[in-house]
Amino acid sequence: MYLFNMATIFIVLTLVGVEFSVSAFMNPAASRLEPESQLKMLSHSARVLGKVMPIWYSVSTLLLGIQTWLCWHTPGRPILLTADAIMVLIAVASIFLLVPLASRVAEGATDWQRINRIWDRRNRVRIAALATAAILLAYVVVR
Repeated sequence: MYLFNMATIFIVLTLVGVEFSVSAFMNPAASRLEPESQLKMLSHSARVLGKVMPIWYSVSTLLLGIQTWLCWHTPGRPILLTADAIMVLIAVASIFLLVPLASRVAEGATDWQRINRIWDRRNRVRIAALATAAILLAYVVVR
């Protein structure tokens, strides 16, 4: 159980870290480039992350669900159910609110800079929600 707990925390926290890094470091660095170079960088990262992140989100959500099932008869169940709900909402919001925007930027839409700013603001909300779910998970597992 200890190894599963640590693996779950590791997977979820690294997901939070990657999303935070994109928002705090990668996008600000890209914004300093010339528009053509910025669009190339954002398009490339959207394609790469677009392949990896769905798997990462799915695995994180699955592991968190298993964690909740394993802790079903413990006092931590309501906290883990809250974390589960947050992860599911993040996944749904990502599919419907963030992926379409990233796709439009990657395709080089005429207003890609405006779309990228909207994506970045929504991503910050997603990061806060991810961090909340990770903190709830860590709280239950570490107790």
